[in-house]
Amino acid sequence: MEEQEPKVAAAATERDATRQGEASEPDNASKGYRVCASASAGWAGCRSVRSIALSLVIFNGSALADDKASDPGPATHGGGIVTKASTEATGYADTDHVDIVSPSISASIGDGVAGWSVGGHYLVDVVSAASVDIVSTASKGYHEVRQGGGADATMKMGNLTPGISGVLSSEPDYLSLAGGTTLSLDLMEKNVTPYLGLSYGQDKVGRTDLPRSFWRDKQTMSGQLGVTFVIDRSTIASLQADAIAESGYLAKPYRYVPLFSSAAAATIEPGASIAQVNATRLPERAAEQVPDERHRFALTGRIAQRQDDATLRFDERVYADTWGLLASTTEFRLLADVSRRLTIIWPHLRFHAQNSVTFWQRAYLAQLGDNTRIGVPVIRTGDRELSELVTGTAGGGIRFKFVDDLRQPWTLVFEVDGSYEHYFDAIYISQRLSAFSTVAVETQF
Repeated sequence: MEEQEPKVAAAATERDATRQGEASEPDNASKGYRVCASASAGWAGCRSVRSIALSLVIFNGSALADDKASDPGPATHGGGIVTKASTEATGYADTDHVDIVSPSISASIGDGVAGWSVGGHYLVDVVSAASVDIVSTASKGYHEVRQGGGADATMKMGNLTPGISGVLSSEPDYLSLAGGTTLSLDLMEKNVTPYLGLSYGQDKVGRTDLPRSFWRDKQTMSGQLGVTFVIDRSTIASLQADAIAESGYLAKPYRYVPLFSSAAAATIEPGASIAQVNATRLPERAAEQVPDERHRFALTGRIAQRQDDATLRFDERVYADTWGLLASTTEFRLLADVSRRLTIIWPHLRFHAQNSVTFWQRAYLAQLGDNTRIGVPVIRTGDRELSELVTGTAGGGIRFKFVDDLRQPWTLVFEVDGSYEHYFDAIYISQRLSAFSTVAVETQF
């Protein structure tokens, strides 16, 4: 059976929530969790990751210190009901022939004085891919559309702010449903805000050529515990711990792993071409099979400081999981106010480094037994994002307000990032270049 490219899900609408939600992933954070072209770009497999992350963080941006000091949104005015709306289009392309376009819309309504809000979002991912993983099996590229949406609500009760959220995502061979609850507490005149998030997701994983009755299950339980500190009038910091437990079918149903004899495996170097792999591998291919449980842990720290007309923000995340993967991600962002209407986001820099999972092999060996039977390794993967790699990202953008009226602002946001990823111990490719861009229009009335 021919292999297809591991599914890709472009993320768009939860731009800010993503930066916190990805905290428990070793991510190639160049694309962050916006584009799950890699297994390390989201919580796990890129499908339920957005649901889980969103349900944990969408309830209250201030609880996650997402830029009280670094990226303030439109100012609310007085009291009463305020409605916010935005539309966004994101694009992704890389040198592995994966292209994604993801338009989205979101809206919320709330009363800052009464302390309640309700919001929702809807997005569509349009994916086209003809990557090396497809070409290596003489398969054609594919074109797919994924739809997703969700809703959230919060209600402030004194110093407590509870929230709930739910997200649904659907595509021809995948169905994901997740829900979460959150709670934040304002202490010391809102200078210290601890917060807690819990979420559960249920996914159905299948193939386009299989009836639903043959689809496999995957469960995800996650928790998030953190605290935000207002250090002084110009400085804010946060510390956040994440844990997630995944169980069930964690492999990719379309991915098959080439097998080699011991003599042939010795000739396979990092970055070995498709022609070399196909010329030396055994005729049989084995479907990917990984452990059916994975526990992930991460600790993330952030500090943002306002200096005159600029805000500096620094993030550091360390990650570990029970598959033996260790990672570090460092991010720096500068936001400079050029004028009352124009803010420049430059530079945005990010560096990510990770080792490989314990069962990673560049070339998996097959044991030839009696009657030409082949012994296949029990655990095997072709996902190069589980190998040793480094990623560097650089980019920037602008935030432009069309009008001076802070009561009814119209804002244009444009960002673009480029990344370089190097794989130290994978076949087919050893490096990948990618670009990600976002254009959004936000308003409030």
